Amino acid sequence: MLDDERARATVRVRGTQDGVRLLLPRATPLAVVLEQVRDLLESRSSFFRGAALTLDFSEREPVLDEIAALQQLLDRHGIRIQAIGAATSDVRQRLERWGFRTETAEPARRLRLIEPDSEQTPDGSATYLRRTLRSGMSVEAEGHLVLIGDVNPGALVVAGGDVLVWGVVRGTVHAGRHGDTDAVIAALRLAPMQLRIANLVARAPDRGGQLLDAPALARVVDGQIVIEPWRIERR
Repeated sequence: MLDDERARATVRVRGTQDGVRLLLPRATPLAVVLEQVRDLLESRSSFFRGAALTLDFSEREPVLDEIAALQQLLDRHGIRIQAIGAATSDVRQRLERWGFRTETAEPARRLRLIEPDSEQTPDGSATYLRRTLRSGMSVEAEGHLVLIGDVNPGALVVAGGDVLVWGVVRGTVHAGRHGDTDAVIAALRLAPMQLRIANLVARAPDRGGQLLDAPALARVVDGQIVIEPWRIERR
């Protein structure tokens, strides 16, 4: 029960089909919320860089002064707020009167979380997970990650090392999160919303674009992410 209470008092991060979502805790003082958001932005700067962000107030009563303070903090890190999420139509109408674009709330479904430590680097260990990740689910590993299952749109995978998916990637995958440009992302099929390796980003192709419909590997070549047929001998 104490773990549940601690989780509810902490700002949570969720990858979605449309970007990144910050779920704000119900009763935590604003000063603590700002400190938690600042820590997230500084420890995971490459993950947030260029992301479209939604502030989710489904668990917290939105206050204009609080939104303004959060907006100032995010602005200083170059992050744009694309919308504010709320649980009820009354709250969404109030936010719209304040001039914000709104979204409905999404249920928080976090499958497994290994808290990241920005001062650590992958040590060769791997996290093994046998589960398909559906929209709203996320998993993080400090080292390498092996996932037996699919990564559906709206799901998020973050690892300090390589990410190997024995399935289809349609969501967001971030490998080498501490800046390791030698990290790779491999899957039976890559059709992602977004891939990240270190601080580099590769987005989904335009509508109608086609990625490899076969086992594929994403790696960094000449400062950009390339996707190519997965051949084990290359590694």
